[in-house]
Amino acid sequence: MKKMPIAAALLAALPFAVPAVAAPAAQVFVAVKQPESIDADWRAHLCALLPQPCDAKALTLHRPRGGAPGDYVVLSEAPLALGRLKRAADATDWKLDRVYDFTGYAGSVKEGEAGNREVQRALAPALYPLADGRWAVAVLQRQFEGYSGGGASFSTADFVPLDADPASAKAAYEGIPFSCSKMIRACFSEKEYKTSKHCHDESSGSLRIAYGEPAKAGGPYGWQFTWLQSDWAAHVPARATVSTRSRFAADGSGGGSADFCGGGPQ
Repeated sequence: MKKMPIAAALLAALPFAVPAVAAPAAQVFVAVKQPESIDADWRAHLCALLPQPCDAKALTLHRPRGGAPGDYVVLSEAPLALGRLKRAADATDWKLDRVYDFTGYAGSVKEGEAGNREVQRALAPALYPLADGRWAVAVLQRQFEGYSGGGASFSTADFVPLDADPASAKAAYEGIPFSCSKMIRACFSEKEYKTSKHCHDESSGSLRIAYGEPAKAGGPYGWQFTWLQSDWAAHVPARATVSTRSRFAADGSGGGSADFCGGGPQ
């Protein structure tokens, strides 16, 4: 079977393309830069089509990459939902083809457990191939930490099948490090700020996914995770930034892990 490169998961914004074998690409949703040029009141109009209550400010409008003209996707954080839409070029209204409501999904990261802080949830703008004809959405669980002169954000993904009931769905993969950024102040005097080449320890990381052909016809695609991270230490120039790549499996087999900007939320 001929091997072909495919698009991988997005990330923070989104995972990007990596080589893989005999599996479809992730379906990437590209943000519409000026949705008001399509519909000045698009937020209110689309909110009315989604499960209620709906926060119009928590919507983002996208187009499926390579989709047909008039195909759109709306992502909502409140409710946590994905809607597929149609809108003809000369139309004045929107047609909702399908909505996937993940508000009832419990998630693998819960506030108050193991010292977890507030958890914000969102959907990554892509669909990920599980098996022939089956797709998953990445439910992102975001946590933030604040420091004096710095801070950090961490996003963990649960890949939830679209064809499951979200309220009782079991994620195909859960608790996967998805993206992170961290900045810790390292200068504490006026002299240090004047003389140091870099006054913070900075890290950023993101996930890539490669999809392999199934072990048997109709079976699940094999997912291989790769974590990419950049670390720029304090007091050194940008050229001293260290980039690392680590492959790992969701079940912990095969070795490897994601550093997750120093181990994730503390």
